[in-house]
Amino acid sequence: MTPALEVRGLRVRFGAAEVVGGLDLALAPGSITGLIGPNGAGKTTALDAISGLVPIAGGSIRLAGSAIEDLGPHRRARLGLARTFQSQELFEDLTVAENLLVAGSAAPTPDDRLPVELTHAERTALALDRAMAGRPKVLLLDEPGAGLDDAGREALIARLRDLAARGTAVLLVDHDMRLVLEVCDRVTVLDAGRVIAEGSPAEVRVDERVVAAYLGRSATRTGGATLARPEPPRPAPLLEAHGLKAGYVGVPVVHGIDLTVGAGEVVALLGLNGAGKTTTVLALAGVLGRMAGEVSVLGERAARPDRLARLGLACVRQGQAPFAGLTVGEHLRLVRSDGTVLDRLPALRPLLGRQATVLSGGEQRMLALALALATRPKLLLVDELSLGLAPQVVESLLRTVRTIAREDGVGVLLVEQHVHLAVEVATRGYVLERGRVTAEGSAGDLRGRIAGSGLLPI
Repeated sequence: MTPALEVRGLRVRFGAAEVVGGLDLALAPGSITGLIGPNGAGKTTALDAISGLVPIAGGSIRLAGSAIEDLGPHRRARLGLARTFQSQELFEDLTVAENLLVAGSAAPTPDDRLPVELTHAERTALALDRAMAGRPKVLLLDEPGAGLDDAGREALIARLRDLAARGTAVLLVDHDMRLVLEVCDRVTVLDAGRVIAEGSPAEVRVDERVVAAYLGRSATRTGGATLARPEPPRPAPLLEAHGLKAGYVGVPVVHGIDLTVGAGEVVALLGLNGAGKTTTVLALAGVLGRMAGEVSVLGERAARPDRLARLGLACVRQGQAPFAGLTVGEHLRLVRSDGTVLDRLPALRPLLGRQATVLSGGEQRMLALALALATRPKLLLVDELSLGLAPQVVESLLRTVRTIAREDGVGVLLVEQHVHLAVEVATRGYVLERGRVTAEGSAGDLRGRIAGSGLLPI
C-alpha cells in the first residue's frame, strides 16, 4: 500500500544550526502516528517543513506517492495535506460559521459566536473542523491536547479515531503522553532534531533513550557531568500564592495554586505543556488578572506589573521578542546595564554590535536573560529558558541562574521542560497537572516521583 505521507531524510537548517536532521516517517492511510520529544526537539519545525512553511535543506516528502517538497503550502493543501497550529490561528473577527466557510465548509448548524466567546475545547474543535473542511488525506496536528480537561481529551480521542476510521492519516505532535499513548498506533521520538526511538507506544514508553532525553536518568547529555545540587537555604519569602485561580476569557486554567519562593532559592515549576505553568507565571507577574486567591510579590498585593518591576521583579517570558532596529548592546543600554551582566553571560560579548532581531532563537533567549539580570532583580520568573538552545548551553545558563540565587540572594521561579537539568539546579519544586499542584517537595524527591508517575512525558 502506498503511504499517505512518506518523509525520507528530512533536514531543516536555520543558519548554521540543523534543527531537524534526517527525519524518516511513513504514515499509512487511516493510521495515527505520534511525533514527540522535549521542547526544542524540532517537532513543530518538522510539521512546518512538511506543510511547506519553512524550506528544507534536504530529503523528500511524498503525499500519496507524489513528490511535494518543491510545492508551496497552498498547492500541498489542494493535494490533500492539512494542519492545525499550537496557537489555533482562528480568524478572531469572524464568526464560527464564517471561519468554516473560509475553509470551504458550512457549519452543520448556524453559529454566530466569535471565537473569543468559545471555551478552549471549543476553539480546539473549531481549528480541527476547519482543517478537515477540505477532506484531507493527511492531517498534521500541533498540540491539540494542550489545555484540555479530561472530557476534552476524551472528545479529541474519539474524534481522531473517527478520522482514522474514515481513512485520514494523522501525524500528532503533543506533550500529553496519556493522549499519545492511548490514541497512536506508532510513535517517533525526536531529540535535538534527530530520531532517537520509534515503535509502538508501549515500546517507546520504556525505551531508555526516551527516558534519558526527557529526564536524564543517569547523566546530562554533555558527557556525564551533573550539576551539584545546592544546600537548601532558609529563605525569607519573596513570593507567596494561596488559592491562585487564573485563566482566559472567563475559563480557568489553574485552580487553587499554592506556592512560595524565598530569597536565594531556585524553585522549579514542572509539568506537561498545557498544565498551566505559563498561566501561573503571568498571573504571579500581574500580567494576567486573577480570578481568585491571594498573591504577594515582594511584599505587595495586587500591584501593577510596572510597580512590581520597580520593586525588583524581572521576568524572562516565552515569545519575548527584541526591539527591531536595536543591537544587543543598545538593548542592554536601555536597561542601564553597567556591563557586569556580560561577565555572567560572556557568549553575548561578540554579539553586542549585532541587530537583535537577526539573532538565533537561542541567542535571543540569552539576551532576554541578560536584560532581566541587568535590572539587578530580587525576584526572577523564568519561563522556558531552554527554548531554542542546545542542551549544553541550557546547562550553562541554568548554572548562571543558580549562581545569582546563591550569591545575590535572588529568588527564582523556574519553569523548564528540561526536567533533568531543572531538578539539578533547583532547591525544591512543584509539579502541575491540568492546572493543579499534584506533587511538591525537594528536588531530589521530585525527580524520583516524576520518573514513575506519568506526570511528565516519559
